[in-house]
Amino acid sequence: MRESDVAMPREREPAMSRPRESAAPRGSVGPRESVGPQEAAAPRARNLAVMRAVDSVLNHVTMYRLVLAYTAALLAIAFVLGFAHLVPQDPTALAFSAVVVFGTCWVTNRVFAAVLRVPANTESYAITALILTLLFSPVTAKSGIGVAGLVVASVVAIASKFLIAPGRKHIFNPVAVGAVASAMLLGQPATWWAGGSPVLLLPVLLGGLLVVRKVRQFDTLAAYIAANLAVTLALTPIGMMGMALSQTFLYSPLLFAGFAMLTEPLTAAHGKRSRLVYGAIIGAISSGSFHILSFYPTPEMAFLAGNLFAWAVAPKGRFRLTLLRIEKMATGCYDFVFQPDRELAFEAGQYIDWTLDVPAPDNRGNRRTFTIASAPGEKELRLGVKFHPDPSAFKRVLAALRPGDVVFASHIAGHFTLPRNPATKLAFIAGGIGVTPFRSMVEELVRRNEVRDLVMLYGNNKLADIAYVDLFDEAWRKLGMRTVYAVAEPEEEGFDIHKGFIDEALIRREIPDWRERAFYISGPRSMVLRFERELRALGVPRGRIRTDFFPGFA
Repeated sequence: MRESDVAMPREREPAMSRPRESAAPRGSVGPRESVGPQEAAAPRARNLAVMRAVDSVLNHVTMYRLVLAYTAALLAIAFVLGFAHLVPQDPTALAFSAVVVFGTCWVTNRVFAAVLRVPANTESYAITALILTLLFSPVTAKSGIGVAGLVVASVVAIASKFLIAPGRKHIFNPVAVGAVASAMLLGQPATWWAGGSPVLLLPVLLGGLLVVRKVRQFDTLAAYIAANLAVTLALTPIGMMGMALSQTFLYSPLLFAGFAMLTEPLTAAHGKRSRLVYGAIIGAISSGSFHILSFYPTPEMAFLAGNLFAWAVAPKGRFRLTLLRIEKMATGCYDFVFQPDRELAFEAGQYIDWTLDVPAPDNRGNRRTFTIASAPGEKELRLGVKFHPDPSAFKRVLAALRPGDVVFASHIAGHFTLPRNPATKLAFIAGGIGVTPFRSMVEELVRRNEVRDLVMLYGNNKLADIAYVDLFDEAWRKLGMRTVYAVAEPEEEGFDIHKGFIDEALIRREIPDWRERAFYISGPRSMVLRFERELRALGVPRGRIRTDFFPGFA
């Protein structure tokens, strides 16, 4: 980005002059020695290492690209198994169906994006096409009505993203809308063949668990499965319960639908309670035993019902943001300041989705989630972004934005927000650009002149990486909020900082009443998970730890 377009910070020393004790030696945040036998500790250590490796891989791929890879892998596996006659689907028919669905989805997506002059999300149409291909039984060119069903499902699915969006907010899962339309208009229902194949159960399960871990929605999945099983068992004679359970897990779309569609962010519910209700609604209605008189709804109808609930409880609208300016906050960190087309209703600490028109998107796609750095009530919307030396295609386009350019955003959500009770004692732990939700929270407290018992530990590699110092100093003067800066590689002496990383020793020294506080952790996923484990080991209850993370896309 051009320097003329960036408001460069004035030259100043970091304002970190509040008196405190001398920095203690750097402590350890690694695993503690096991209190049990070494034989018991070894498997736990191996499992922890495996999960860290998995998380490291997941941190470098967007949720959309992960779902894209998951569904594409299922289609490829089914295609190969078809040649080996291990699944009943004919590979030639499967390939033909995929071509029809992909072609129809691509054309429909491009037409609507051009007519309505909005950026076309490349992953979105591809994911929709893949799931539709995995839902509808493969057909050949000779099956006229079957081909028509695929075309109708594809056109309606993509069109619903643009047309069924009051206030420019998506309501229904597009795959569910397309499947219902095909069944009602042409009598060609979805068979959910990929989810009802025992041969595909293992890849469905393994890939699906990666998706759920990425989006951290195990609670939603659990509510969905529990509600489905509860309804199934409640409406099944005792002597047939074993058969009903095997049918549910081996021959129904329960798991595939949960992994591939329940996690779709734009039409799902957000907030812990809403997610649980959302999952339970879909799980209950999608049970094969659920019925209203003689009417048995299909799984796609269950998703439409859940989507209606999610829409009813979610913030509405799609926003048009006009860039006003770009402010440099720290080394490689910039605040993009926008003028929204209308007032945004959000809570401090929540996030918003951006979609950019990226001409040649890389494997990380053209959609991102960013925490809102501004506070509720501010007229301008502020989004903090970290740029790395080798940025993604998305961030290269983002860096090229100029004042007056327009960005489309939607999907305000997140439960990383201040507790309702102002008497709750708080501790914030921030790493790098993970400080942005705390900027929003602190700014709101300063604007309201609301005093809370709050301590923040803010870690960075260098002094120049520290952002929002002026605001945190203002919060110290007006509200008594303490900020402790931890710098791993301080280039200069004389500043009142902790030299080293945030660690257990620093937590114990600077927050001696840590047992009484609610902890909020924000930063790279590896950092968040590490401190979550450390706090749990210190005895902080899980209910008093809230986490937020950014996946680290460059």
